[in-house]
Amino acid sequence: MLVELVRRFAPVAKGVQADGRSGAYGELLVSDLLGRYSNIALEGRIFSTVIKTVTIAATHNSPIAAATATPVVGFLNPIGSKRAAVLLRSNLTTVSGTPAGGQGVLNAIHGVGTSITAAGAGSIFSTLLDAAASPDGSSMVPYNNTALTGLAPATGREIALLNGVTAIAAGFAANPQAEDLGGFIIVPPNSLVALMAGTGAGTTWIVNGGLTWAEIDWPI
Repeated sequence: MLVELVRRFAPVAKGVQADGRSGAYGELLVSDLLGRYSNIALEGRIFSTVIKTVTIAATHNSPIAAATATPVVGFLNPIGSKRAAVLLRSNLTTVSGTPAGGQGVLNAIHGVGTSITAAGAGSIFSTLLDAAASPDGSSMVPYNNTALTGLAPATGREIALLNGVTAIAAGFAANPQAEDLGGFIIVPPNSLVALMAGTGAGTTWIVNGGLTWAEIDWPI
């Protein structure tokens, strides 16, 4: 079978058949043209939510152990959304104070149904910056620093331990702790994902947090 490649740098309209691309030496180019996530970003499929200056309490601790649990940052993928969220990046940064336990931990619960009675809190934005959201908008419901009232089941599975979050030394600025999740965590409909923090309240422990993900059609 003969495979022909074209050396070019030009956009192709949707639905139009296109040739494979090659480099100057005829090598097959299979990487994203503009960067790792550029293709899905251009499709308006990447979303982000952030929160700042959250004072950690026992309800923010990991693992989720009761319906009073409060994610630093998190979201629900509701039943019937017909999309799954593919986690790409997380962030938990100590702004001030002394952490207890140190780590941020991603918790996940499947099968929550419509048990959460608390209203969503926080904003979700598309990373396609020519609009506040993608053409379809995000299917997720944010729960940033908001108690998951009514949550059932109320026991989280700790699925990813994030970078350590250390105290801020005098005279030094906060050191952002970002984690490249690389898409290995998939959040299908009827699932919750929550970034929880530490094992105690610490001493006036204040953090910033964020999650970034791509949304794909589900089931695939």
